[in-house]
Amino acid sequence: MLMPGNFWMVIDSLGETRNLSQWLCHQRRLLPRRSSGAACRAEVGGRLPCGLVDKRRILSAKSPMTPAIQVAFTQHRGRLAQSQQDALLVGQDIVQSPDWPITDGTLSRSGGRCAVADGVAISPVPHLASRAVLEALRRADQTSPAWWQDGWIGPRLIRRQVHPALCRRLAGDRRTHGSASTLALLQWRDSRFSVVNVGDSRVYRIGRDGVWQRLSKDHTYRQSMIERGEIGPDQSVGQLYDDLEHMLIADEAEDGFAVHWQPGDWMLGDTFLLCTDGVHDTLGEAQLRALYHAERSLTEQVSRYREAVLAAGAPDNFSLMVLRGEESR
Repeated sequence: MLMPGNFWMVIDSLGETRNLSQWLCHQRRLLPRRSSGAACRAEVGGRLPCGLVDKRRILSAKSPMTPAIQVAFTQHRGRLAQSQQDALLVGQDIVQSPDWPITDGTLSRSGGRCAVADGVAISPVPHLASRAVLEALRRADQTSPAWWQDGWIGPRLIRRQVHPALCRRLAGDRRTHGSASTLALLQWRDSRFSVVNVGDSRVYRIGRDGVWQRLSKDHTYRQSMIERGEIGPDQSVGQLYDDLEHMLIADEAEDGFAVHWQPGDWMLGDTFLLCTDGVHDTLGEAQLRALYHAERSLTEQVSRYREAVLAAGAPDNFSLMVLRGEESR
């Protein structure tokens, strides 16, 4: 959590510096004016207007001598969508905005979590589904210790806490029953990490040596066909097979979904990218890799990805987050 006396700063598209409250008020006065690549530094607390985030503070302050996790993120509803169905979890706070500016800050290295969730567009209220999934994750620390696996949120807690919470929130009303979302979660504790995902939102690790590794698993019909050896990884079989085979659905009977879980060591120099399919489907993995440069700041890297998705037409909602561990001083 941010310490009192800190504040959010925004550098808008005209190069003017304002605190976040002033910037949001300025945006409301000038609608539909939007900044496609504004950079915003999370240095402060203070109540944010417009209900854009859940709490007063979104990123952690740190001692000057304490190693931390650097994070930068952004979110946009895309060029075609009328609403934002993605949601972001940053520490303990949820962001769900049609156009969230590029924001950076720090989180504690000793332990934390970040996630992206993508509401499934054909379901009744996808924006509520993605938010409900992240709200359940935010309450995970209040759950039974027996649901945790080696101290991590794993498949057991997703099945016993997150999915039931989604059902309690939305399954009881016929207007919201069946709403669905994906999930991609990155957790860390000192020099260890754990990735959990359901659906096709992704987590990548980029090593100091520049080697990329997709830590998540796409739960699509196409991916299942590849694993069964029915098609090759580069073989085209039609867009229908890119549909989700597994997701989190607000229906108690839909409890047979797959959960992918991969723990590992957070090595010195590792960078992690979390994104929804509005990023990786629009750009493709080859362009994601080509646009990445380790020497860039996280805000610059997130800006390059954001600009590339918008330049490509941004046909879907998109959310992305980049994290990197600071070295000990």
